Amino acid sequence: MAFDFRLQKVLEYREKQKKMAQEELVLSQIEFQKIKDELLRLQHEEQKLLQFQQNNQDQALDSLTLFSIDNYRLFLQESYRNSLHALEEQEKKVEEKRQILVECWKNCRILDKLKGNALQEFLQDEKIREQHLNDEISLYGYLRKER
Repeated sequence: MAFDFRLQKVLEYREKQKKMAQEELVLSQIEFQKIKDELLRLQHEEQKLLQFQQNNQDQALDSLTLFSIDNYRLFLQESYRNSLHALEEQEKKVEEKRQILVECWKNCRILDKLKGNALQEFLQDEKIREQHLNDEISLYGYLRKER
């Protein structure tokens, strides 16, 4: 008789949930990294703009160029603030996904433990049945010899 865990379908379902939670966490972490990269790019862009402005400070720049530089700097700062806000939101999402994954992992671990216990119980019952069968065979052989 083969071992059949009665909660196997539940275990498989929980394993699928855990795998999906892992994938969602990875996607969320990738998005988090993209936002961090965007923040670094914006910082680098602003540094380049400030460097350009410092390098050309001794030259007389027309008002349109100065206005464009100032507008671009304001745009970069606004984009940076928006990205910081998005980074905070994404960090919260990553933490939520991590908590979901931990819960799924715990659920799977509990079912794995139950499966291990059920297997041990099955093996013990199987050993008892085998011993009873061996006892019957021995008794039958003994009784046959006496006749």
